[in-house]
Amino acid sequence: MQAFDLHLHTKTFSDCSFIDPEDLIRRAAQLGLQGVALTEHGMRWPDGKFDELRRLADPYGLLLINGQEILASSPRRGMEGEYLIFGLRKSLWGNFSAKELVERVQGEGGIIIAAHPYKLSRGGGNHYYGAGDLIYELDLDALEYYHPGHNDRALAKVRKAMEDLGLPGTGSSDAHKIFEAGSFVTFFEREIRREEDFILEVREGRIGAGKNPVDVLGGKENEKEASGEKV
Repeated sequence: MQAFDLHLHTKTFSDCSFIDPEDLIRRAAQLGLQGVALTEHGMRWPDGKFDELRRLADPYGLLLINGQEILASSPRRGMEGEYLIFGLRKSLWGNFSAKELVERVQGEGGIIIAAHPYKLSRGGGNHYYGAGDLIYELDLDALEYYHPGHNDRALAKVRKAMEDLGLPGTGSSDAHKIFEAGSFVTFFEREIRREEDFILEVREGRIGAGKNPVDVLGGKENEKEASGEKV
């Protein structure tokens, strides 16, 4: 079983982050992670720079995944949540509704995960940074389950959506500071050696979510509410 943190930002391409990518590699290795996904806001890493970073990660046995976090919006609804995108070879520039984003990503062979769908906005109530109940209208590949911004109520909502929609759940730190990395992880039943393996396993739903690497790697009983194949 392997543990990955699938949602992190670095200061190289996300102004809101304080994480140096080389420090992240060392920290992930210390935590015993097998992989991390860089999901910068509004873009993916350029291939050349990402290849350099991968070479730095190789001696640690750490697989890096090049993703991006995209904000969707529409004239009718306004903000429609943020989404983690993997498997595309370029950054997604421009404005997309959530439905358009799903169709674009999957049409190009990628996968799309609703990021922190029930993370409350500062206004509280039923206003979310994520997609909220819009996830029920979208053909997503997975939902972000464990996330620092998900309280017990949010977790219950995501769990119900996973059951209703037959979707797997992920765990991610959404780290912007180095000490946050690895606080939540996604575990994989099968070995992930390359990005294509990662895409396939998420798409097939052979993943689960853990609260931290110890849950997955340290022999303790892991919470598996978010595991299981799609139905």
